[in-house]
Amino acid sequence: MNPDVSKAADKLAKLRAQADKLTAPLAEAEATLAGAEAVEQARRAERAIEYDRAFVKTWMAQAEGRSTRGNELHAEFLELLSAEPWFKAYVAHRAERYKREKILTAAQNAQSHLGDPPTVPEPRRYDLRIIEDITSAVEKAAEAIGAAFSEELDAARNAYVEATD
Repeated sequence: MNPDVSKAADKLAKLRAQADKLTAPLAEAEATLAGAEAVEQARRAERAIEYDRAFVKTWMAQAEGRSTRGNELHAEFLELLSAEPWFKAYVAHRAERYKREKILTAAQNAQSHLGDPPTVPEPRRYDLRIIEDITSAVEKAAEAIGAAFSEELDAARNAYVEATD
């Protein structure tokens, strides 16, 4: 037989013998791992059941607590919002609209009580447009900033073009 073939066959036989020696411990380790995983899975399943049972007993109180906290935070938000100067100004603006409506209604009633012909216009209802007003103000401010930036870009370009390096 060729010495290379003989050498390769010997090496293969040695490796098979080593593999055979490790097969039993490997199988044992795999079985131990599978058993440990099964025990862990069972432990987790038990703990999940324990948690779920406890949660079912407390969910209502937890939800009520979150609702209460949400109401507290909403009240805090309204308090902080009411303290903002811009909000106060917007409320005052809206109040003037309501006052105008009350004046017109009172004038109509007075004319009616006196038997005078109606000359007071009907009160107009003004939609609350705070979101639209804020959005419009933001857009105007952003547009102005964009225009200033555009001028800066144009100036930088012109300066570069006109430079005499």
